[in-house]
Amino acid sequence: MSKRQLSVAIALLLSVQPVAAQDPLDAVIDTGDARRFAAVFLENEGSPTTEHIQQAYLDEAGEGLRLMQTTRFGTAQALADAIAASPAIYRDTVERCLPIAESMEPSLQAIYLAIAGLFPGQSLPRVEVVIGAGSAAGIAAPEVQVIGLETLCASSPTDAEVREALRYFFAHETIHSFQPSLTANTLGPDPLLSLSLHEGIADLVARIILGRSPNASRDAWADARRAELFAQFDEDRETLRQSVGDGETITTLSDDARAALQRWHFNHGRVPDEWQSDLGYWIGREIALAYVERSSDRRQAIHDLVQGIDPLIELETSVLFEAIHEGER
Repeated sequence: MSKRQLSVAIALLLSVQPVAAQDPLDAVIDTGDARRFAAVFLENEGSPTTEHIQQAYLDEAGEGLRLMQTTRFGTAQALADAIAASPAIYRDTVERCLPIAESMEPSLQAIYLAIAGLFPGQSLPRVEVVIGAGSAAGIAAPEVQVIGLETLCASSPTDAEVREALRYFFAHETIHSFQPSLTANTLGPDPLLSLSLHEGIADLVARIILGRSPNASRDAWADARRAELFAQFDEDRETLRQSVGDGETITTLSDDARAALQRWHFNHGRVPDEWQSDLGYWIGREIALAYVERSSDRRQAIHDLVQGIDPLIELETSVLFEAIHEGER
Protein backbone atom coordinates (compact mmCIF):
# COMPACT_ATOMS: atom_id res chain seq x y z
CA MET A 1 0.00 0.00 0.00
CA SER A 2 1.41 3.40 -1.00
CA LYS A 3 1.79 6.30 1.42
CA ARG A 4 -1.04 8.13 -0.33
CA GLN A 5 -3.37 5.11 -0.21
CA LEU A 6 -2.54 4.61 3.46
CA SER A 7 -3.28 8.27 4.18
CA VAL A 8 -6.64 8.13 2.40
CA ALA A 9 -7.60 4.89 4.10
CA ILE A 10 -6.91 6.27 7.57
CA ALA A 11 -8.26 9.74 6.93
CA LEU A 12 -11.61 8.36 5.85
CA LEU A 13 -12.19 5.81 8.59
CA LEU A 14 -15.04 8.10 9.53
CA SER A 15 -17.23 7.17 12.44
CA VAL A 16 -19.81 9.85 13.17
CA GLN A 17 -23.31 9.36 14.52
CA PRO A 18 -25.97 9.34 11.76
CA VAL A 19 -28.45 12.19 11.63
CA ALA A 20 -31.69 10.38 10.90
CA ALA A 21 -33.13 7.96 13.47
CA GLN A 22 -34.40 4.63 12.20
CA ASP A 23 -36.70 1.93 13.56
CA PRO A 24 -34.68 -1.31 13.41
CA LEU A 25 -37.65 -3.10 11.87
CA ASP A 26 -37.69 -0.57 9.03
CA ALA A 27 -34.05 -1.16 8.10
CA VAL A 28 -33.48 -2.09 4.45
CA ILE A 29 -30.49 -3.04 2.33
CA ASP A 30 -30.11 -0.75 -0.67
CA THR A 31 -28.58 -2.73 -3.54
CA GLY A 32 -29.42 -0.24 -6.27
CA ASP A 33 -25.81 0.59 -7.11
CA ALA A 34 -24.80 -3.07 -7.08
CA ARG A 35 -27.69 -3.92 -9.40
CA ARG A 36 -26.60 -1.24 -11.86
CA PHE A 37 -23.08 -2.65 -11.80
CA ALA A 38 -24.48 -6.11 -12.48
CA ALA A 39 -26.35 -4.79 -15.51
CA VAL A 40 -23.21 -3.12 -16.87
CA PHE A 41 -21.10 -6.21 -16.23
CA LEU A 42 -23.52 -8.66 -17.84
CA GLU A 43 -24.37 -6.41 -20.77
CA ASN A 44 -20.67 -6.32 -21.65
CA GLU A 45 -20.15 -10.06 -21.06
CA GLY A 46 -17.87 -9.40 -18.11
CA SER A 47 -15.62 -6.87 -19.86
CA PRO A 48 -17.15 -3.40 -19.50
CA THR A 49 -15.23 -0.46 -20.91
CA THR A 50 -14.01 2.37 -18.75
CA GLU A 51 -16.46 4.70 -20.49
CA HIS A 52 -19.44 2.43 -19.85
CA ILE A 53 -18.49 2.01 -16.20
CA GLN A 54 -18.28 5.77 -15.82
CA GLN A 55 -21.51 6.62 -17.62
CA ALA A 56 -23.79 3.79 -16.53
CA TYR A 57 -22.42 3.14 -13.05
CA LEU A 58 -20.32 5.88 -11.47
CA ASP A 59 -22.15 8.89 -12.92
CA GLU A 60 -25.36 7.58 -11.31
CA ALA A 61 -23.73 6.74 -7.98
CA GLY A 62 -25.61 6.90 -4.72
CA GLU A 63 -23.99 8.14 -1.53
CA GLY A 64 -22.43 4.80 -0.66
CA LEU A 65 -20.81 4.29 -4.04
CA ARG A 66 -19.54 7.87 -4.07
CA LEU A 67 -17.96 7.27 -0.67
CA MET A 68 -16.35 4.02 -1.81
CA GLN A 69 -15.04 5.63 -4.99
CA THR A 70 -13.68 8.70 -3.21
CA THR A 71 -11.96 6.80 -0.43
CA ARG A 72 -10.88 3.56 -2.05
CA PHE A 73 -10.61 3.20 -5.81
CA GLY A 74 -10.83 6.65 -7.34
CA THR A 75 -11.52 6.21 -11.04
CA ALA A 76 -13.48 4.21 -13.57
CA GLN A 77 -10.15 3.09 -15.01
CA ALA A 78 -9.11 1.59 -11.68
CA LEU A 79 -12.39 -0.32 -11.49
CA ALA A 80 -12.08 -1.50 -15.11
CA ASP A 81 -8.55 -2.72 -14.38
CA ALA A 82 -9.75 -4.63 -11.31
CA ILE A 83 -12.51 -6.31 -13.32
CA ALA A 84 -10.08 -7.25 -16.09
CA ALA A 85 -7.66 -8.72 -13.56
CA SER A 86 -10.27 -10.84 -11.75
CA PRO A 87 -13.37 -11.32 -13.92
CA ALA A 88 -14.35 -14.53 -12.12
CA ILE A 89 -14.57 -12.70 -8.80
CA TYR A 90 -16.93 -10.12 -10.26
CA ARG A 91 -19.08 -12.75 -11.94
CA ASP A 92 -19.34 -14.63 -8.65
CA THR A 93 -20.24 -11.38 -6.91
CA VAL A 94 -23.02 -10.63 -9.39
CA GLU A 95 -24.42 -14.13 -9.74
CA ARG A 96 -23.99 -15.60 -6.24
CA CYS A 97 -23.31 -12.97 -3.60
CA LEU A 98 -25.66 -10.19 -4.71
CA PRO A 99 -28.81 -12.34 -4.38
CA ILE A 100 -27.62 -13.42 -0.93
CA ALA A 101 -27.10 -9.80 0.12
CA GLU A 102 -30.61 -8.94 -1.04
CA SER A 103 -32.01 -11.71 1.16
CA MET A 104 -30.34 -10.45 4.35
CA GLU A 105 -32.78 -7.76 5.52
CA PRO A 106 -34.22 -9.94 8.32
CA SER A 107 -30.69 -10.46 9.65
CA LEU A 108 -29.96 -6.73 9.44
CA GLN A 109 -33.16 -5.94 11.33
CA ALA A 110 -32.33 -8.49 14.05
CA ILE A 111 -28.83 -7.03 14.46
CA TYR A 112 -30.22 -3.51 14.59
CA LEU A 113 -32.71 -4.58 17.26
CA ALA A 114 -29.82 -5.92 19.36
CA ILE A 115 -27.77 -2.77 18.82
CA ALA A 116 -30.75 -0.60 19.74
CA GLY A 117 -31.08 -2.57 22.98
CA LEU A 118 -27.46 -1.91 23.89
CA PHE A 119 -27.53 1.71 22.66
CA PRO A 120 -31.10 2.95 23.17
CA GLY A 121 -31.94 6.13 21.29
CA GLN A 122 -28.90 5.89 19.03
CA SER A 123 -29.52 6.54 15.35
CA LEU A 124 -28.83 3.70 12.94
CA PRO A 125 -27.11 4.11 9.56
CA ARG A 126 -28.55 3.14 6.21
CA VAL A 127 -26.93 0.14 4.53
CA GLU A 128 -25.84 0.33 0.90
CA VAL A 129 -24.26 -2.49 -1.08
CA VAL A 130 -21.87 -1.48 -3.85
CA ILE A 131 -19.26 -3.14 -6.04
CA GLY A 132 -15.81 -1.57 -6.12
CA ALA A 133 -12.23 -2.42 -7.01
CA GLY A 134 -11.49 -4.96 -4.29
CA SER A 135 -10.15 -2.46 -1.79
CA ALA A 136 -12.64 -2.62 1.11
CA ALA A 137 -15.41 -4.91 2.33
CA GLY A 138 -16.94 -2.27 4.58
CA ILE A 139 -16.67 1.44 5.37
CA ALA A 140 -18.82 3.86 7.35
CA ALA A 141 -19.75 7.54 7.21
CA PRO A 142 -22.19 9.75 9.15
CA GLU A 143 -25.43 8.44 7.65
CA VAL A 144 -24.47 5.28 5.84
CA GLN A 145 -22.51 2.07 6.08
CA VAL A 146 -21.26 0.68 2.79
CA ILE A 147 -20.61 -2.96 1.92
CA GLY A 148 -18.00 -3.58 -0.78
CA LEU A 149 -19.55 -6.80 -2.01
CA GLU A 150 -16.77 -7.92 -4.37
CA THR A 151 -14.22 -7.88 -1.53
CA LEU A 152 -16.54 -9.68 0.86
CA CYS A 153 -17.49 -12.23 -1.79
CA ALA A 154 -13.89 -12.98 -2.76
CA SER A 155 -13.06 -14.00 0.81
CA SER A 156 -16.29 -15.98 1.34
CA PRO A 157 -16.26 -19.11 -0.85
CA THR A 158 -19.47 -20.58 0.57
CA ASP A 159 -22.94 -19.08 0.82
CA ALA A 160 -22.88 -19.54 4.59
CA GLU A 161 -19.64 -17.56 4.79
CA VAL A 162 -21.18 -14.73 2.76
CA ARG A 163 -24.09 -14.53 5.19
CA GLU A 164 -21.82 -14.58 8.23
CA ALA A 165 -19.57 -11.91 6.74
CA LEU A 166 -22.55 -9.66 6.02
CA ARG A 167 -23.82 -10.06 9.58
CA TYR A 168 -20.39 -9.14 10.89
CA PHE A 169 -20.15 -5.98 8.79
CA PHE A 170 -23.70 -4.93 9.67
CA ALA A 171 -22.63 -4.95 13.34
CA HIS A 172 -19.03 -3.74 13.07
CA GLU A 173 -19.60 -0.81 10.71
CA THR A 174 -22.62 0.36 12.70
CA ILE A 175 -20.42 0.72 15.78
CA HIS A 176 -17.96 2.75 13.73
CA SER A 177 -20.83 5.09 12.93
CA PHE A 178 -21.29 5.65 16.69
CA GLN A 179 -17.61 6.34 17.44
CA PRO A 180 -15.95 9.76 17.26
CA SER A 181 -14.32 10.52 13.93
CA LEU A 182 -10.93 8.95 13.38
CA THR A 183 -8.76 10.60 10.75
CA ALA A 184 -5.07 11.04 10.09
CA ASN A 185 -5.30 14.27 12.10
CA THR A 186 -7.00 12.70 15.14
CA LEU A 187 -4.86 9.60 15.67
CA GLY A 188 -2.90 11.55 18.27
CA PRO A 189 0.57 10.86 19.64
CA ASP A 190 0.02 7.07 19.78
CA PRO A 191 -1.47 6.24 16.36
CA LEU A 192 -1.09 2.47 16.46
CA LEU A 193 -2.90 2.21 19.79
CA SER A 194 -5.62 4.66 18.69
CA LEU A 195 -6.31 2.81 15.45
CA SER A 196 -6.21 -0.62 17.09
CA LEU A 197 -8.68 0.45 19.77
CA HIS A 198 -10.96 2.05 17.17
CA GLU A 199 -11.22 -1.26 15.32
CA GLY A 200 -11.03 -3.48 18.38
CA ILE A 201 -13.90 -1.73 20.15
CA ALA A 202 -16.10 -2.19 17.08
CA ASP A 203 -15.08 -5.85 16.97
CA LEU A 204 -15.83 -6.31 20.67
CA VAL A 205 -19.35 -4.95 20.35
CA ALA A 206 -19.90 -6.96 17.16
CA ARG A 207 -18.94 -10.09 19.10
CA ILE A 208 -21.44 -9.23 21.82
CA ILE A 209 -24.18 -8.55 19.27
CA LEU A 210 -23.51 -11.64 17.16
CA GLY A 211 -22.70 -14.01 20.00
CA ARG A 212 -19.53 -15.23 18.26
CA SER A 213 -16.01 -14.17 17.44
CA PRO A 214 -15.70 -12.29 14.15
CA ASN A 215 -12.67 -14.42 13.21
CA ALA A 216 -12.30 -17.56 15.30
CA SER A 217 -9.29 -18.95 13.42
CA ARG A 218 -7.34 -15.71 13.82
CA ASP A 219 -8.26 -15.61 17.51
CA ALA A 220 -6.96 -19.15 18.06
CA TRP A 221 -3.72 -18.33 16.25
CA ALA A 222 -3.24 -15.11 18.23
CA ASP A 223 -4.18 -16.59 21.60
CA ALA A 224 -1.39 -19.16 21.19
CA ARG A 225 1.13 -16.33 20.64
CA ARG A 226 -0.27 -13.77 23.04
CA ALA A 227 2.96 -12.71 24.79
CA GLU A 228 4.90 -12.53 21.52
CA LEU A 229 2.20 -10.41 19.86
CA PHE A 230 1.90 -7.92 22.68
CA ALA A 231 5.67 -7.53 22.80
CA GLN A 232 5.77 -6.83 19.06
CA PHE A 233 2.82 -4.46 19.35
CA ASP A 234 4.52 -2.47 22.09
CA GLU A 235 7.70 -2.23 20.00
CA ASP A 236 5.75 -1.04 16.96
CA ARG A 237 3.79 1.44 19.08
CA GLU A 238 7.05 3.03 20.14
CA THR A 239 8.30 3.18 16.55
CA LEU A 240 5.19 5.08 15.49
CA ARG A 241 5.19 7.31 18.56
CA GLN A 242 8.75 8.35 17.78
CA SER A 243 7.79 8.93 14.16
CA VAL A 244 4.96 11.25 15.18
CA GLY A 245 7.21 12.95 17.71
CA ASP A 246 9.70 13.66 14.92
CA GLY A 247 6.98 15.49 13.00
CA GLU A 248 6.12 12.75 10.51
CA THR A 249 2.54 12.38 9.30
CA ILE A 250 0.71 9.47 7.75
CA THR A 251 1.79 10.67 4.31
CA THR A 252 5.43 11.06 5.32
CA LEU A 253 6.02 8.02 7.53
CA SER A 254 9.47 6.50 7.36
CA ASP A 255 9.73 3.01 5.90
CA ASP A 256 10.17 1.56 9.39
CA ALA A 257 7.11 3.36 10.75
CA ARG A 258 4.97 2.38 7.78
CA ALA A 259 6.05 -1.25 8.16
CA ALA A 260 5.19 -1.10 11.86
CA LEU A 261 1.69 0.19 11.09
CA GLN A 262 1.06 -2.27 8.28
CA ARG A 263 2.08 -5.19 10.47
CA TRP A 264 -1.27 -4.67 12.24
CA HIS A 265 -3.54 -2.80 9.82
CA PHE A 266 -4.20 -2.32 6.09
CA ASN A 267 -2.66 -5.70 5.29
CA HIS A 268 -5.60 -8.00 4.53
CA GLY A 269 -4.38 -10.85 2.35
CA ARG A 270 -0.88 -9.37 2.13
CA VAL A 271 0.98 -10.91 5.06
CA PRO A 272 3.66 -13.63 5.21
CA ASP A 273 2.69 -17.20 6.03
CA GLU A 274 3.89 -16.84 9.62
CA TRP A 275 1.56 -13.87 10.31
CA GLN A 276 -2.17 -13.09 10.22
CA SER A 277 -4.08 -10.22 8.61
CA ASP A 278 -5.62 -7.43 10.68
CA LEU A 279 -4.11 -8.40 14.02
CA GLY A 280 -4.60 -4.84 15.22
CA TYR A 281 -8.30 -5.68 15.51
CA TRP A 282 -7.48 -8.57 17.84
CA ILE A 283 -5.07 -6.51 19.95
CA GLY A 284 -7.55 -3.65 20.27
CA ARG A 285 -10.39 -5.98 21.16
CA GLU A 286 -8.34 -7.68 23.86
CA ILE A 287 -7.47 -4.34 25.45
CA ALA A 288 -11.10 -3.19 25.28
CA LEU A 289 -12.36 -6.51 26.67
CA ALA A 290 -9.98 -6.29 29.62
CA TYR A 291 -11.25 -2.77 30.30
CA VAL A 292 -14.88 -3.95 30.30
CA GLU A 293 -14.18 -6.98 32.47
CA ARG A 294 -12.54 -4.83 35.15
CA SER A 295 -15.46 -2.41 35.26
CA SER A 296 -18.20 -2.63 37.88
CA ASP A 297 -20.71 -1.44 35.24
CA ARG A 298 -20.01 -3.27 32.01
CA ARG A 299 -22.74 -1.59 30.01
CA GLN A 300 -21.40 1.83 30.95
CA ALA A 301 -17.87 0.68 30.17
CA ILE A 302 -18.96 -0.33 26.67
CA HIS A 303 -20.66 3.02 26.18
CA ASP A 304 -17.52 4.81 27.38
CA LEU A 305 -15.37 2.86 24.94
CA VAL A 306 -17.61 3.58 21.97
CA GLN A 307 -17.88 7.26 22.89
CA GLY A 308 -14.09 7.46 22.88
CA ILE A 309 -12.12 7.61 26.11
CA ASP A 310 -8.43 8.47 25.96
CA PRO A 311 -6.54 5.47 24.52
CA LEU A 312 -3.76 5.61 27.11
CA ILE A 313 -6.27 5.74 29.97
CA GLU A 314 -7.99 2.70 28.52
CA LEU A 315 -4.75 0.80 28.08
CA GLU A 316 -3.41 1.59 31.53
CA THR A 317 -6.74 0.78 33.18
CA SER A 318 -6.86 -2.64 31.55
CA VAL A 319 -4.97 -5.63 32.91
CA LEU A 320 -3.06 -5.77 29.65
CA PHE A 321 -0.93 -2.80 30.66
CA GLU A 322 0.79 -5.14 33.10
CA ALA A 323 1.07 -7.88 30.50
CA ILE A 324 2.66 -5.59 27.93
CA HIS A 325 5.26 -4.26 30.37
CA GLU A 326 5.83 -7.47 32.30
CA GLY A 327 9.31 -7.87 30.87
CA GLU A 328 10.38 -4.40 32.02
CA ARG A 329 10.23 -5.27 35.72
